[in-house]
Amino acid sequence: MERIKFYSSSDISSGYHFKRLKELIESSEDIETNNLLDMLEVYNILKFMSKETYPVNLSDKQIKETKSILNRKLNQFFRELSKQDILEFFDYFFAQNNPDLGGNVVKYTDMDKYSDTLYKEDFLECFEKYKLDAKISGNDMRGFFKEHEIPVEYFLKTNYFVKHYPTVIKDIFLAKARNFELVLDNYTPSETRYFIPNNITKDEMYNLCKLYIKGEAADLNYLYLVGQGIQGVKELQIDAKLKLKSRKRCAQIEKKIFSDENGNANNGIEQSIVIYSDKEKYDMAKEDFKNLIDIDYLKKEKSKENLLEYMMYFNGFFTGNWILNLCSFPNIESSTLMKKLLGIHTKKNYETSFYFNGKNILMLISFKIYQDKLQEIFDIRIEELIVYFFSEYSKEYFLVNWLPIDFTNKSEKIHIQTKNLVTIEEQLRKQWKLYIEENEIDKELFELEETPTLKSLKSRLDRKYIYINQNNKAILRVMYLLFSDQSHITYITKETNGDNFVELIVNNKIKKDDFHNYQRLDIEFLLDNYIISIDKKGDIFITEKQLLRIRIFSNIYKYGVIHYYHSNKKLDINKELTYQQQEIDEMIEEELLIYENTFFAKPEVDYLNYILNNSEFDNALGIRNKYSHGSIVDENEDDYFYLLIVLVVYIIKINEELILNER
Repeated sequence: MERIKFYSSSDISSGYHFKRLKELIESSEDIETNNLLDMLEVYNILKFMSKETYPVNLSDKQIKETKSILNRKLNQFFRELSKQDILEFFDYFFAQNNPDLGGNVVKYTDMDKYSDTLYKEDFLECFEKYKLDAKISGNDMRGFFKEHEIPVEYFLKTNYFVKHYPTVIKDIFLAKARNFELVLDNYTPSETRYFIPNNITKDEMYNLCKLYIKGEAADLNYLYLVGQGIQGVKELQIDAKLKLKSRKRCAQIEKKIFSDENGNANNGIEQSIVIYSDKEKYDMAKEDFKNLIDIDYLKKEKSKENLLEYMMYFNGFFTGNWILNLCSFPNIESSTLMKKLLGIHTKKNYETSFYFNGKNILMLISFKIYQDKLQEIFDIRIEELIVYFFSEYSKEYFLVNWLPIDFTNKSEKIHIQTKNLVTIEEQLRKQWKLYIEENEIDKELFELEETPTLKSLKSRLDRKYIYINQNNKAILRVMYLLFSDQSHITYITKETNGDNFVELIVNNKIKKDDFHNYQRLDIEFLLDNYIISIDKKGDIFITEKQLLRIRIFSNIYKYGVIHYYHSNKKLDINKELTYQQQEIDEMIEEELLIYENTFFAKPEVDYLNYILNNSEFDNALGIRNKYSHGSIVDENEDDYFYLLIVLVVYIIKINEELILNER
């Protein structure tokens, strides 16, 4: 048996403690108050009780009485501690040499073999809660740090130690360059937050950063953060000098890591990306990242309209629901474990992954090869197809007159052509805004118009993009329980489990009683919200309506959005789309979903900002900023083709709007 430890009410380990939890609650009067570990276990019992996480067969009266008893015991224990007792407790939790301490600290049983690790943070929480600083001076604390070389992060989880031991904590923080990582951690999505001593000056923190960069213990992940820059850091200014130092240090470390024993560069993980020109070979190919540029088809269907349309159907360009597939979709492209393995990133990070990089490289290569083949076979470029759409196609089919789109000559250097594409992208934004607002594009008004942001561009379609209602906490919980690989209702036994809850119940015949006690509250929650059903025998099942809703939820979980006017291409489109729209309408009325009438969906806006702008994401490519703000740039073909892809995305979106609006 193990001692009770509370992590969170949704933690998978909670149910494992219920047996001992019940025993200790029922015998609370008999718990001794002469041993620290007993008291820290009591402290964790109270955490369970405060979160109402305990066996259901305990009465409210019993819980209330037990809380009173245990709180009284804790207060008595910590009130009667001496300074020597507290210093011994510090030795127990932080000394490296396992000191031989008296029974006032540890009862030497198998149950307490790892309690020095298990209850370390609980001890510091109790130190704060019961104000033990009154018995431990600053000199005591300094001597304790000096004797045991304790990592300072344990004492920065709250402001308590920073406030009561300001000089000690500052000195200890600045003594090790590696503590600079704690500053950076506060700007990552990590749930742990550190209270950095506010008596450290910006100059002192700047110097600590310099020491960290050149130190042998510098971590590549943190160096990447400094090298790319972090928005909103208040402890110091990460200026151009620090960024350059960090980038050079990264290059030095990477060279050492990724070279073989002979000093030759090792490129690490390889991706297989293949472009086929033969349809039969393409159909038989097994690569994850593949595309088809069918030369015979292009020669036969050689009109500009067909050549332009061909790009729309590049493999991996758009999802079956006609959302741009180049966007990052973290819920399906990387597991929780993989996200942790990918390293540290800031809060304002655009989440990338191995799969995200693969599909974007595939599209870059596809556009490069398509451009080459267009020039080789027809002596035209993608740019000319774009001009055709705006100058002829839109006018002929939709009676829309766009202002002229002028591309540079192909003989110009790549960086000049790329800069021209940046200008055209901004022009398209302005033209679309005017078309939506005025139903025409007036040249004089165009010249006076500010370039709108990507997210501000509107649609003519009602209910175009569908999202989860983030203000509905119940539906957010439903999404987590159904689809997250961290949901704790995915595992019943070694034989009966799934990667997520939906997979579990679809692939297995399961009764409600099959679930463990600690899982049943969540099963009741799903039943109460009509997400799943239960028959008279206690078997869990899903109705046809529930299945359709789960499919809608699933698509939004995967891609962050559903396009109201498209269904999955693999299904009976008309029939499926009608059912889906009717169900979505009901779910909007029930405030489960919301809609927005924008030109781009939210994931598309984020992706385009990642590609084009520096303002939204610390790790953005920022191509538009690079070419608009007078930077000296090398010839970069990828930048050029990324922008060409963006312009084709505009065409696909505009064409979709015009077609659906006519219908």
